[in-house]
Amino acid sequence: MTPSAATPSWLEPDRPLHPGSASWLGVDAAAYELPGEQVDLLEWANEHAPPQPQVDAIIESGSRYFFVAPDTGEVELATRAVGKLADAKAFAPGDIGAVIHVHTQPYSAPAAPRSLPLEIARAFGIRPLWAGAMTHLKCVSTTAGLHVLRGLMDSFPQLDAGLIVSVDRVYGEKYRLRQMGGIQSDGAACMLVTRNSTRNRIGGVAVQNYAPRWYRGPDAVAKVEDEIISYEYLYASRILGEAVRASGVPLADYGRLLPHNSDVRGWTSLCRAMRIPETKLFIDNIRRVAHACCSDLAINLVDDGFAALARREHVAAVQLSNMGAFGAVTLHPLAA
Repeated sequence: MTPSAATPSWLEPDRPLHPGSASWLGVDAAAYELPGEQVDLLEWANEHAPPQPQVDAIIESGSRYFFVAPDTGEVELATRAVGKLADAKAFAPGDIGAVIHVHTQPYSAPAAPRSLPLEIARAFGIRPLWAGAMTHLKCVSTTAGLHVLRGLMDSFPQLDAGLIVSVDRVYGEKYRLRQMGGIQSDGAACMLVTRNSTRNRIGGVAVQNYAPRWYRGPDAVAKVEDEIISYEYLYASRILGEAVRASGVPLADYGRLLPHNSDVRGWTSLCRAMRIPETKLFIDNIRRVAHACCSDLAINLVDDGFAALARREHVAAVQLSNMGAFGAVTLHPLAA
């Protein structure tokens, strides 16, 4: 798709678009598990005494509540999330040909020789053709998991469905707060991706690693279209533009933008720079759920994205990482 004359030049990708795939895949279902009760940042801060300016900045940026699982392991959290799909009869064990575990924290996995994807498979009677884990792109590993699953389905015609299972926990409350823009929640989620989905169609899937230019850090800023935007959201805008162009649907035709769940200010600056009405940005979970790392995409699909697709709206989701990786995926109603 050739960018229109109205497309800002700074949205041009740094390399050719991913060629995509002829496969018709969609996210048939998703579920998530957030353990315990909501924790209020202000009450938590009274106990753990983080720097007050950091607490104030995080609240100003839209985050307030989060979830903590001090006594619940990763496998149990993931099993609870997948169990919700199993209880809803969203899949039969024999349908699942791949189980992909994605996570941000390197320690959000059981120690060897245990394997979270294989334990999930055994728990639900799944005999996968392929099982593995991805973590090297941090929170963007979910998008990379979709990319890998698309490649597997292209290569193996007998593979008609796969599970992407995400789970992360914070080890030590001193790591709970994310710089000045958000809070990390403990939690897990899963997405059921199927061939010839009856619910929606996955369009563009884009992943880029801007790490060589990440030396400025996420707080460095640039001026774009008269909008001051951090390099973090500059790169986020580029990866969103790449996925949108690969989808073949103009950006203006998208009805919903699903962010990762932190930093409202950053996302609204992206919207202004890309001329996206801020009413299209789903921000409720930034305050209500906080950032559950790789699980944000599934959480936001369940809470908002599926409803937007049911209204026949095009949906785009963007994932950022703190190590220079960025990802975006688009989903489309079948009739569109």
